[in-house]
Amino acid sequence: MRWILTVRYEFDASHFLPNFEGPCRNLHGHRWTVELEVEVKELDKSGVGIDFGILKKELESLGLDHTHLNDILPYPPSAENVARYIYQRIKEKGYKVISVRVWETPKYAAKYVED
Repeated sequence: MRWILTVRYEFDASHFLPNFEGPCRNLHGHRWTVELEVEVKELDKSGVGIDFGILKKELESLGLDHTHLNDILPYPPSAENVARYIYQRIKEKGYKVISVRVWETPKYAAKYVED
């Protein structure tokens, strides 16, 4: 038995893609939306796997809000790489991360999963 918990988190940040051919090579910003999925195999006595508020605080603790992502990520901050960065950082905190989807705009997202 297992449960997949999903938390949505939004943050504002700027970035640019230095080797991209197009307008995204210029400095610009987004209201990024993150969907974090984690797996739990047990529920506590109240019937909760992990308090959603704890997962939200873990995302907030990454310090991405109101930043320039080029200064934080060790690779170009595309939506794909932002998803990978968040996945790896949350996994390092001991959570069983299933996937991280990052919406750069309401229409475009990248989802990161590991094999």
